[in-house]
Amino acid sequence: SNGWLTVTGRVKEQYKLENGKYVVPTPIEDAIGMSRFILQAVVLGANRPHNVALLVPDWEAIRGEVLGTVSSDQVSDDELKHDKRVQSLIDAEIAACCFPKLKKYEVPKSWAIVPPFTVNNHMLTPKMSIRRHKVMETYTDIIESLYGTENDRLQPKQQQQQQKQQQQQKAA
Repeated sequence: SNGWLTVTGRVKEQYKLENGKYVVPTPIEDAIGMSRFILQAVVLGANRPHNVALLVPDWEAIRGEVLGTVSSDQVSDDELKHDKRVQSLIDAEIAACCFPKLKKYEVPKSWAIVPPFTVNNHMLTPKMSIRRHKVMETYTDIIESLYGTENDRLQPKQQQQQQKQQQQQKAA
């Protein structure tokens, strides 16, 4: 009122992808969090080609879906983490939760499983908000690995130019 503009959400959390598109991660994280298999999600992608997500799964729900049992006696969380069925399940969940509500460029292209974000490990504030800077600092290596090799990070046009140069060098 009185001619003032009110901003809802955290302006600081908004970022721009490499292609110049602005992203507000919270609605994406909320969409992913609608999955019964995912307890927590942090979406990142500032100055990158696309978004990635760090996920905290609900191992009990995943175990029930994939193995038909919630008991962790036979298969550890770590073993499940590398199970192709779990990876397919999470891929399908992200697609199901994101694509109806979000723009294509907002949907994370890759993800990794991380330990729960808690107040004790300083990933959450006492108000239970994500401390993005702490998450990014702690998981730098994992985040980098989600963007793949240097080649994967290049835009398709740059890749084509690079391949042409390599072919010309071979021919010379």
